[in-house]
Amino acid sequence: MKFKKLIALLLSASMAVGLLAGCGGTGGTSSTPSGDAGSGTEESSAPADNASGESSLKGKRVRVVIGSTSTGGDSYMIADMVTRYLGEEMGFNGKVDAIGNAQALDTISKAKGDGTTIMMFHDMAYLSVLFGAVGEQYALENLTVGPRIGINPGGCFVAPADAPYNNLSEAAQWLADNPSETITVNIESGSASHLDFVVWYMWVQEQYGDEVASRVRALVGGTTDEKKQRLWDGNADIIYADYSSCVEFTREGVDAQLAMKLFDTCGDLEGSGVISMEEDGITFNGEPFVFDKDFFMLFPKDMDEGILNEITAAMQKVCENPDFQAELANLLYSNVTAEDADLEASRAFIENKAAIAQEIIDVAPTLDELT
Repeated sequence: MKFKKLIALLLSASMAVGLLAGCGGTGGTSSTPSGDAGSGTEESSAPADNASGESSLKGKRVRVVIGSTSTGGDSYMIADMVTRYLGEEMGFNGKVDAIGNAQALDTISKAKGDGTTIMMFHDMAYLSVLFGAVGEQYALENLTVGPRIGINPGGCFVAPADAPYNNLSEAAQWLADNPSETITVNIESGSASHLDFVVWYMWVQEQYGDEVASRVRALVGGTTDEKKQRLWDGNADIIYADYSSCVEFTREGVDAQLAMKLFDTCGDLEGSGVISMEEDGITFNGEPFVFDKDFFMLFPKDMDEGILNEITAAMQKVCENPDFQAELANLLYSNVTAEDADLEASRAFIENKAAIAQEIIDVAPTLDELT
């Protein structure tokens, strides 16, 4: 099946399921979040009275684990926002712990199904299983997929400002024109960066042949800060990072040794001026490649259904909160609608997206071949 048709089918299926299932909580109240968004160890304070009525989590401490160890990237920022607003809606005290993907998956798989532990993360949660970076015990079917919570179309490739190319297609042409050169790209194994990288690699292979593609190499691992340092030290030619974590280094007046250029976002990052992979002509199976980072909740397999429904309904209210929408938009993230956050619609969307990823992984080279 063609990639773009799969995307269209995915979106249509999700919307249809959401409409059929019905969306509770479409009249959410607006509340201003409290607490500091910048700390991974600070608890988000909740009001004395829960705006959505009595909640099973009211007055409880809720631990939110994320699949990143960074408190400066999109994973932490989105989880922190959602935790604060969801805590206000349900009356719980939430804390975000940035513990990394493998540990977060292990933690949520062993957690009690009472809602006091939630995993909030993006596609890497299932991509890491599909790529074989973590075990099958963490596959989606062995956990409980919860509501979608946000979208980041701003995962992108980043190079020094003085790099001799301005996007991925130019980088490939530069390699073709300079047969003694190589390009090393710093990515994370089993992640969205891994997926986007292998799609570009296969596109280079298709457009320029094996010899040029063989000079595209992967450097695996590292936090966002570690990847930026590798770029500055000359140990990586390109890194994959979030737009919001690197954009400050594109502004006028930045030290020349730190200056960066951003290109080829995974989705359409409106208002950024940064070209997307689709706009750059990067394709998979002949179709434009788009793969936004979609964030969602995960729970243990034996999650209490009633509490899960409460969390989903509260998340749907958060999705309609203008303050929440504005806070996401300020970072160029996109909110999902209440219909998108419907439990069955969320599951259909994520499962279909995982199927698209599997189609890519089935034909992609392994990291052993690319490092």
